[in-house]
Amino acid sequence: MVGKPQKRTKHTRAVILSTAKQLFDSNGYEATSVDQIAHAAGYAKGTIFSHFPDKANLLTAVRIEQIETLVAQMLADAQHPPGPDTVQVFLDILNPWLALFAKEHDFTHIFLNQADLRGSPWAMRLYEACCALDNVLEKTITALIKDNRLPATISVSMYAQGIQAFFYHVLIGLHSGATANQSDQQILLRNLLAHWLRTP
Repeated sequence: MVGKPQKRTKHTRAVILSTAKQLFDSNGYEATSVDQIAHAAGYAKGTIFSHFPDKANLLTAVRIEQIETLVAQMLADAQHPPGPDTVQVFLDILNPWLALFAKEHDFTHIFLNQADLRGSPWAMRLYEACCALDNVLEKTITALIKDNRLPATISVSMYAQGIQAFFYHVLIGLHSGATANQSDQQILLRNLLAHWLRTP
């Protein structure tokens, strides 16, 4: 008997997430209201809010598994030595993130404004994914410095901060429409990284 309420809670949450994903995918984030999700899921609006504080957290809960799948692949790839093209090494890490945000455009705003999530469990999972990206970048930079492929005159932390600054610059361009397509984003990021890393 003890497990039944928890089972019902998990089932309710799963139905809400599945319904929200369908509506977000078909109608977009802005055009989808919590009322619509509640009606389609067959629950009261209050039930939605008992599981998710607001619509931003609900979208994050829908998309977080995609982020975590990306992170798992990134961590697996990081077990191999860096490839011969130094800039491409970092593009291989960052481009899948850009591709995800290009596809899930509504989620980009939330990713760039994580304070909106107000410390929810999904905010913590998103934060952990960002920490994983930080760690992979620093591990890769350390290996490249050790192999004399990056100048040791700049610290690992400074390299990582610069790379992430360019990544977020391109991501903001995607969000604002300044870079219209994924190819433009990749070219811009490659040029910025090549300049920062001082490689041809």
